[in-house]
Amino acid sequence: MKNRTLFFSFVCCFLALPFTIKAQTKTAKEKLDAITADYWLREQKTGRAFDLTSPIFPDQLYLGTKEDFAKDFLYFTKLQDQLKKINRQQLPVASLTDFDLMSWLARLRLEATRFYDLTFPAITPYSSYSGAGTIFPRLALRTPTDLQQYQQLLHQFAKLLAANLDKLKYQDSKGIRLQKNETELAIGLMKSYHRTAATLPMYVGKERLVKFDTAQQKAFQLEVTKILEQEVIPAYDKIAQYLEGDYFKKTPANVGLSQYPEGKEYYRHLVRWHTTTDFTPDEIFNIGQQNVVKINHALDSLRRLTGFQGDRKAFLNFLQKDQRFLAATPDEVGNRLRGHLRRMEPVLSKLISIRTKRPYDVRRLSPALEPGMTFGYYSPPSESDSVGVYLYNGSKLDQRSLVSAASLAYHEILPGHHLQICLQKDNAALPPYRRNLQVNSFLEGWGDYASFLGEELGLYSDPYDYCGRLLMDMFISVRLVVDVGMNYKGWSREQAMEFMRQNVIESEEQIKTETLRYSCDIQGQALGYKMGSRRFQELRLKYAKLLGDKFDVIKFHDLILSGGCMPMAILEKWLDREFGVVRP
Repeated sequence: MKNRTLFFSFVCCFLALPFTIKAQTKTAKEKLDAITADYWLREQKTGRAFDLTSPIFPDQLYLGTKEDFAKDFLYFTKLQDQLKKINRQQLPVASLTDFDLMSWLARLRLEATRFYDLTFPAITPYSSYSGAGTIFPRLALRTPTDLQQYQQLLHQFAKLLAANLDKLKYQDSKGIRLQKNETELAIGLMKSYHRTAATLPMYVGKERLVKFDTAQQKAFQLEVTKILEQEVIPAYDKIAQYLEGDYFKKTPANVGLSQYPEGKEYYRHLVRWHTTTDFTPDEIFNIGQQNVVKINHALDSLRRLTGFQGDRKAFLNFLQKDQRFLAATPDEVGNRLRGHLRRMEPVLSKLISIRTKRPYDVRRLSPALEPGMTFGYYSPPSESDSVGVYLYNGSKLDQRSLVSAASLAYHEILPGHHLQICLQKDNAALPPYRRNLQVNSFLEGWGDYASFLGEELGLYSDPYDYCGRLLMDMFISVRLVVDVGMNYKGWSREQAMEFMRQNVIESEEQIKTETLRYSCDIQGQALGYKMGSRRFQELRLKYAKLLGDKFDVIKFHDLILSGGCMPMAILEKWLDREFGVVRP
């Protein structure tokens, strides 16, 4: 009994002792990893981003309402605060790029929330091809749950179109309207969706429903048809009707963002976003002008080398209209592009060692999009289509010189977008948000740099192919001048068109669509091509000079392709660490 009493007394005394259980403190890396995981989950769940190589469907589509902008303001303000609480010096070297990336994203995305009034809905040719409507043909359908989610997304898409109309009305009340010629293109695009439901890109054919029995297929297709006919098509019609009404009478003839309140400030933001640099619009304008002069001198030398009898204007006209540079059929366009890619495949290992297993193809663009697009665009592989495809414009072939076909093929497919995007998406060493991150100056800059590599590989040995490469360089250099000119310096559209006529071989029709693209559709985006490409070349020269004989150009390219998209300043920091030229 005495022993029991002593034991009881000991336990009571022990329990009475003051002590605390110390909570486990997260490391800097664990905090950062949690932040990046939360960021990517939010991007997917709210429809702000899509991982089309993943079976996960978004819970909703991003509507871009004023409430959405307010939520973004709160989220990215909080994200900046969270990042400030992480000591960068305590992060492992492998996490530094993620910290820098999240800091950049938080800063620029927060900055973007200031410009709700000037953000037009995605109803114009270039903005729409990367919009939410493009995800439907690429979603994989495997389970009954997938079918239900697909239908819910279609309902959401109808709401998105209604939100686009509400945004147009809101901007209209503020005196902010699309430019007149751009409005005409938007009307044509909206009307192009007024057709049989089964011909719309959101419809699902039997070839995508092979995992379901006949009864399930028919029931699903009937429901999809119902949603398209009763919700989606009428929503497109309402936008077209609104644009054709009093709105059209009030649309401005002038182009560019500077005509709107705070338009110049918004454009400066777009320049920072699309180029990932601190260059001012005026500095970029000057870079463009200098490049145009330099390329014209190179073209003059090549003109003399070919023995062409005539001045520069006549030479450009020859490159634009001679039959050898024109395709007779849309299929011939695709065949010429494939031919150049076959020449690239066996020699690429001289400069790049890593490859993607994903196949590529070139196909014609949807005719509905062709009137508003100069060239086309690359569509990456998805769960429903494992092939990466360059979709080219196959219309008005008598106005589409293919003298730059080699340069275009290398930009879009190999070693350009297809190789870079597929390697990024398939790189399991990158966190999910980085496998899906798109940074314009890196993405498009690499595409143009890839075209430049064709010269190093001897693929422009034909003087006219080399002319095509110079003309592609001219085209993206001219963009620096006219994009800034129309959006920031008060240039008229005609002034920009005349500058293009003097320096590029694109047809009048193409020049019209391009000037609308730069000034009214995706302002600032076209700056990323040249600004990114020149930075890749500058970085290559930097490391070649610092490392001398130890510099390995294959390693340089493989590193760039393995790290995924990132802003140029962050890329340089990462390459500095990888090449050992600075401390982490």
